[in-house]
Amino acid sequence: MNTEATLNQNHTTPADQKQTMAAIISETLFLANLLLIPVIPFLILFSMYQKHKHNPDSLAFNHIRQNFIASIWAGIFIVCVAGTFYFLSDISEAATWTIIITYMTCVHSVFVMYGIYGLSKAMGGYKVKFPLIGKDIE
Repeated sequence: MNTEATLNQNHTTPADQKQTMAAIISETLFLANLLLIPVIPFLILFSMYQKHKHNPDSLAFNHIRQNFIASIWAGIFIVCVAGTFYFLSDISEAATWTIIITYMTCVHSVFVMYGIYGLSKAMGGYKVKFPLIGKDIE
Protein backbone atom coordinates (compact mmCIF):
# COMPACT_ATOMS: atom_id res chain seq x y z
CA MET A 1 0.00 0.00 0.00
CA ASN A 2 1.39 3.35 -1.00
CA THR A 3 1.45 5.66 2.04
CA GLU A 4 1.82 8.80 -0.07
CA ALA A 5 -1.24 7.93 -2.16
CA THR A 6 -3.27 7.22 0.99
CA LEU A 7 -2.29 10.57 2.47
CA ASN A 8 -3.20 12.40 -0.73
CA GLN A 9 -6.68 10.87 -0.65
CA ASN A 10 -7.40 11.86 2.97
CA HIS A 11 -5.71 15.25 3.23
CA THR A 12 -5.56 18.00 0.70
CA THR A 13 -2.65 20.16 1.83
CA PRO A 14 1.00 19.31 2.41
CA ALA A 15 0.69 20.79 5.93
CA ASP A 16 -2.06 18.26 6.73
CA GLN A 17 0.13 15.47 5.37
CA LYS A 18 3.04 16.57 7.57
CA GLN A 19 0.79 16.68 10.62
CA THR A 20 -0.53 13.20 9.88
CA MET A 21 2.96 11.77 9.31
CA ALA A 22 4.23 13.32 12.57
CA ALA A 23 1.25 11.79 14.40
CA ILE A 24 1.95 8.37 12.84
CA ILE A 25 5.64 8.62 13.72
CA SER A 26 4.83 9.53 17.33
CA GLU A 27 2.49 6.54 17.67
CA THR A 28 5.13 4.27 16.16
CA LEU A 29 7.73 5.59 18.59
CA PHE A 30 5.36 4.97 21.50
CA LEU A 31 4.87 1.35 20.43
CA ALA A 32 8.61 0.90 19.84
CA ASN A 33 9.29 2.26 23.32
CA LEU A 34 6.91 -0.31 24.80
CA LEU A 35 7.77 -3.32 22.66
CA LEU A 36 11.25 -3.02 21.15
CA ILE A 37 13.78 -0.57 22.56
CA PRO A 38 12.94 1.31 25.74
CA VAL A 39 14.30 4.84 26.28
CA ILE A 40 15.61 5.68 22.77
CA PRO A 41 12.14 6.14 21.21
CA PHE A 42 11.09 8.03 24.35
CA LEU A 43 13.94 10.50 23.87
CA ILE A 44 12.96 11.00 20.23
CA LEU A 45 9.34 11.47 21.34
CA PHE A 46 10.51 14.06 23.88
CA SER A 47 12.36 15.96 21.16
CA MET A 48 9.22 15.87 18.98
CA TYR A 49 7.24 17.19 21.96
CA GLN A 50 9.66 20.10 22.31
CA LYS A 51 9.52 20.82 18.58
CA HIS A 52 5.71 20.79 18.28
CA LYS A 53 4.64 22.36 21.59
CA HIS A 54 4.37 25.80 19.97
CA ASN A 55 1.28 24.59 18.08
CA PRO A 56 -0.88 22.89 20.75
CA ASP A 57 -3.99 22.62 18.57
CA SER A 58 -2.33 20.58 15.83
CA LEU A 59 -3.00 16.93 15.08
CA ALA A 60 0.68 16.11 15.49
CA PHE A 61 0.96 17.71 18.92
CA ASN A 62 -2.22 16.00 20.08
CA HIS A 63 -0.73 12.57 19.31
CA ILE A 64 2.73 13.48 20.56
CA ARG A 65 1.33 14.79 23.86
CA GLN A 66 -0.85 11.70 24.38
CA ASN A 67 2.09 9.39 23.68
CA PHE A 68 4.48 11.37 25.83
CA ILE A 69 2.09 11.26 28.81
CA ALA A 70 1.35 7.56 28.26
CA SER A 71 5.10 6.80 28.05
CA ILE A 72 5.67 8.54 31.37
CA TRP A 73 2.82 6.58 32.98
CA ALA A 74 4.12 3.31 31.53
CA GLY A 75 7.59 4.12 32.84
CA ILE A 76 6.24 4.91 36.31
CA PHE A 77 4.32 1.64 36.39
CA ILE A 78 7.27 -0.47 35.27
CA VAL A 79 9.70 1.21 37.71
CA CYS A 80 7.26 0.74 40.59
CA VAL A 81 6.59 -2.89 39.72
CA ALA A 82 10.28 -3.70 39.12
CA GLY A 83 11.31 -1.88 42.31
CA THR A 84 8.67 -3.67 44.35
CA PHE A 85 9.80 -7.07 43.10
CA TYR A 86 13.46 -6.23 43.55
CA PHE A 87 13.08 -5.19 47.17
CA LEU A 88 10.17 -7.30 48.39
CA SER A 89 10.27 -10.65 46.65
CA ASP A 90 12.41 -13.57 45.66
CA ILE A 91 12.80 -14.03 41.92
CA SER A 92 12.79 -17.83 42.30
CA GLU A 93 9.31 -17.86 43.87
CA ALA A 94 6.38 -18.93 41.70
CA ALA A 95 4.20 -16.18 43.15
CA THR A 96 6.65 -13.54 41.90
CA TRP A 97 6.42 -14.82 38.35
CA THR A 98 2.64 -15.07 38.59
CA ILE A 99 2.46 -11.40 39.54
CA ILE A 100 4.93 -10.38 36.81
CA ILE A 101 2.98 -12.27 34.14
CA THR A 102 -0.29 -10.80 35.43
CA TYR A 103 1.22 -7.30 35.27
CA MET A 104 2.44 -7.82 31.71
CA THR A 105 -0.94 -9.21 30.66
CA CYS A 106 -3.14 -6.64 32.37
CA VAL A 107 -1.19 -3.39 32.54
CA HIS A 108 1.52 -3.41 29.89
CA SER A 109 -0.82 -4.76 27.22
CA VAL A 110 -3.27 -1.92 27.94
CA PHE A 111 -0.55 0.58 27.01
CA VAL A 112 0.12 -1.42 23.83
CA MET A 113 -3.58 -1.29 22.97
CA TYR A 114 -3.54 2.49 23.56
CA GLY A 115 -0.70 2.68 21.05
CA ILE A 116 -2.56 0.62 18.47
CA TYR A 117 -5.70 2.70 18.98
CA GLY A 118 -3.70 5.91 18.62
CA LEU A 119 -1.94 4.64 15.50
CA SER A 120 -5.26 3.87 13.84
CA LYS A 121 -6.53 7.37 14.72
CA ALA A 122 -3.32 8.96 13.40
CA MET A 123 -3.53 7.05 10.14
CA GLY A 124 -7.08 8.32 9.72
CA GLY A 125 -6.03 11.90 10.48
CA TYR A 126 -8.03 12.15 13.71
CA LYS A 127 -7.08 13.46 17.14
CA VAL A 128 -6.90 10.96 19.99
CA LYS A 129 -7.53 10.90 23.73
CA PHE A 130 -6.35 7.85 25.64
CA PRO A 131 -8.85 6.69 28.27
CA LEU A 132 -7.92 7.46 31.90
CA ILE A 133 -4.46 8.93 31.24
CA GLY A 134 -5.00 11.19 28.24
CA LYS A 135 -5.44 14.93 28.29
CA ASP A 136 -8.74 16.31 27.05
CA ILE A 137 -9.03 17.34 23.44
CA GLU A 138 -10.07 20.94 23.05
